[in-house]
Amino acid sequence: MWDVICLGDLFVDLIPHSQCNGDWLYMPSAGGAPGNVAAGLAKLGLQALMVSRVGDDAFGRLLIAALMGHGVDVSGIVQSRTEQSGLSIVTLDESGDRSFMFYHDKPADQHIRAEDIAPEWFRQSKMLHVGILTLASPVSAAAQRKAMDLADAHGLSISCDVNFRPSMWDSELRMLEAGREVIGRSSIVKVSEEELRSLHPGEDDDFAVAALWHDRLRYLSVTRGAGGAILYTRKGKFKCAGFRVNALDTTGAGDAYTASVLSGVLHDVDPPQLVRMSCAAGGLAASRKGAMGSLPTMEEVAAFLARAV
Repeated sequence: MWDVICLGDLFVDLIPHSQCNGDWLYMPSAGGAPGNVAAGLAKLGLQALMVSRVGDDAFGRLLIAALMGHGVDVSGIVQSRTEQSGLSIVTLDESGDRSFMFYHDKPADQHIRAEDIAPEWFRQSKMLHVGILTLASPVSAAAQRKAMDLADAHGLSISCDVNFRPSMWDSELRMLEAGREVIGRSSIVKVSEEELRSLHPGEDDDFAVAALWHDRLRYLSVTRGAGGAILYTRKGKFKCAGFRVNALDTTGAGDAYTASVLSGVLHDVDPPQLVRMSCAAGGLAASRKGAMGSLPTMEEVAAFLARAV
């Protein structure tokens, strides 16, 4: 029934929208990396199920409505009356690069429970996509590990984006250990250049990737912001230098890249084209404000690439 199950954090980003008398006005926007990937997959024409937990509050309803509006199946989201939806404040520099300030006091998405994970989902899906933030809480960590065990048992590919957020962890060491744990169980991995260097300080990219490589791994993307990405596969590595765009907000760019990679893997796209179309998706997302709303459709990616030739 679903191409991809996306599990993990969902929260509202307050993003700079406009200025009034010199002061920024902020707009609530649905966010959270796994949720953005789910929306990106749906906009690319795939069937995505989102599994998470939100508050039974205005922000929780905003998150569910946004995902539904993009075509995501939200039947895996629990609305909790005892926890609040998480919140982040996004700031943008002159180049559109974003920074986050998180206001998460044990938010709902850190309370995803093992009993929230339905085994029958995994009999009807092709892939599980996760992050690592869910492993920061013992409760949600048990839920994610159950989901990964079920994915293994039913032959699903596992994808991860480590998406390091040090301010959300009680120690950087625990965060890095969580990243290594999930990478070690995944066949598709996305890390930024900075995240790769956090995992293997002082080493070049090729050495660090070789150190992370394991028998299950098929694709490892190292994203480089405006510099594009390198896709490592069993056949070799494939580079895309990126595309020149007017970057307004990079919040959803990495998630657009990830969604495009997962779509391409499911459609058996060759690695050189896969990294190129995924960089195009990321570039398009960076040229628009917001996270889920900035994610491109397949038609938009194709048109962008046609113009870039």
